[in-house]
Amino acid sequence: MLAQSNRELAEARAVHQQANAGASGKALRVALKQQPAGYMGQGAFQFGALRTYDGRYRPVPGLRYHAGLRLLEAQDSVNNDSTQLWPAGGLRGFDLGEAGDAEMPLRRFRTRLIKEGAAGTRREFVEILTAIDAGPLVLAWMYSLGPEPNAKGVRPLVGTLVAGSGTNGAEPLRVLEADQPSVLRLFGGRADAVRKFVATERLDYTRPADIARMMDYYNRVAVIK
Repeated sequence: MLAQSNRELAEARAVHQQANAGASGKALRVALKQQPAGYMGQGAFQFGALRTYDGRYRPVPGLRYHAGLRLLEAQDSVNNDSTQLWPAGGLRGFDLGEAGDAEMPLRRFRTRLIKEGAAGTRREFVEILTAIDAGPLVLAWMYSLGPEPNAKGVRPLVGTLVAGSGTNGAEPLRVLEADQPSVLRLFGGRADAVRKFVATERLDYTRPADIARMMDYYNRVAVIK
């Protein structure tokens, strides 16, 4: 376990260094400046915190995430004009906003492996929808740029639901169809219990917020088993 943690930390530091130094760092910053859209929150910096592979929680004055480039930009705590770039492989995740803030509620983004079709896996920042991000099951949004531009000629952000184990970071999350058969399949032998919970609470299998509630219920039951 310690060897794995040390390896992850070394890999994360290498990814972060490459994104901020030399030709590769300059190319990323040029790419950011050339993007007319693709940021969460219209490109404005928001208060948040970084979660690094060494276990630290680092509040920062401003963060903004570009979903098209899968790149987080963080302002320096002393000099806001200076920023650091963080690809998904360089962080455990990040938080936007603050718990208890009604105007800017906390949004939790975590780095997870994503499996799509037969294309293999890749690391992505995903926004966690379940109450906890460490399982047994987790539901999240994966953001990307839409394939077609809108009326303004800009490719809008689109969200894809992904789900899977929250306890095994080596097991990738997979795209989830928001329908009853696909959702219930996640719960295995406890599908009947979840189905009863859905009926009692009048939940909808097509609503991401309701699916997250189903998973929260399953997670509580699974822990007790």
